[in-house]
Amino acid sequence: MKSLVFIESVKGIPREASFESVGFARSISDEVVGVFIGKPENIKGLNKLYVFEDERLSIPIARPVAEVIKEVQSKENAKYIILPATSFGKELGGMLAAMFNAPILDDFMSYKDGVYLKGFYSNKVFAHIKIDGEPLILSTRPRAFKPVEEDTEPEIIKLNKELPQELFKSKPLEIHEKSSEEVDVTEADIVVSGGRGMGSPENYHKWIIALRDALSKATGLKVANGASRAVVDAGWVDHSHQVGQTGKTVSPLIYFAIGISGAIQHQAGMRTSKNIIAINKDPEAPIFTISDYGLVSKWEDVLPELVEKLEKIAKEKV
Repeated sequence: MKSLVFIESVKGIPREASFESVGFARSISDEVVGVFIGKPENIKGLNKLYVFEDERLSIPIARPVAEVIKEVQSKENAKYIILPATSFGKELGGMLAAMFNAPILDDFMSYKDGVYLKGFYSNKVFAHIKIDGEPLILSTRPRAFKPVEEDTEPEIIKLNKELPQELFKSKPLEIHEKSSEEVDVTEADIVVSGGRGMGSPENYHKWIIALRDALSKATGLKVANGASRAVVDAGWVDHSHQVGQTGKTVSPLIYFAIGISGAIQHQAGMRTSKNIIAINKDPEAPIFTISDYGLVSKWEDVLPELVEKLEKIAKEKV
């Protein structure tokens, strides 16, 4: 059985979620072939890697990327076409399903013995699904699967294909890049989210960021700052940090919900986190119904001391 995996990248650097897709592909396939747009560096765990370079795709665009994948699929005839369920991956997956007239299962969370697990209705219910097709389009939820551990160097195959300009009718007008130190919430080991209960944007940026940085130094893990929709709508932080039904879905090892009431729309984006820690002064806040650890308290009485203790741990590790 053969799988074809699209290796998504940001500024030429493969996303961690793509290596998770490769890890999943390895668990169900005898051979795994990859597709990469740009100049690959340190991509392992594949039998072959098809590389396509086109300066017009320095920022990926779904339609021409789908055409590149179609070209590789015509050569490899893979049973599975797998990609990460990122924002771009979801757009690309739907396009590939239409292109191949193939079934698609996106954003699934686990797989065992031919059965996939996927959340529905804002992750309030979960379905066990059997699905088949030739090919079958699959997109893996970020952080749901272990990254590939094999250290094999793939055979590099360069694609020489002309993409007509008509495929580039849509293009990004402006890109807002994260700072190099900033971790995407979907790829973080720990997410520290703040809500309107923080009181002001100044409080959010001082204490949520302080806790994020202190956790990063003390644990050595990837830590990101998230936010509720109310905080994003108020302009405290940009939409890329929003967690919830209209934001991003995250599954970190630890999720901090600070000053967040926990409406069902927010729970939709974070309830699959491995451990949920909630801090809220309202004992009736819905977030406590799904949290593993809850503290009924004002955040002001908790975060300063927590940050101080984490910073002390970080200094002792040096």
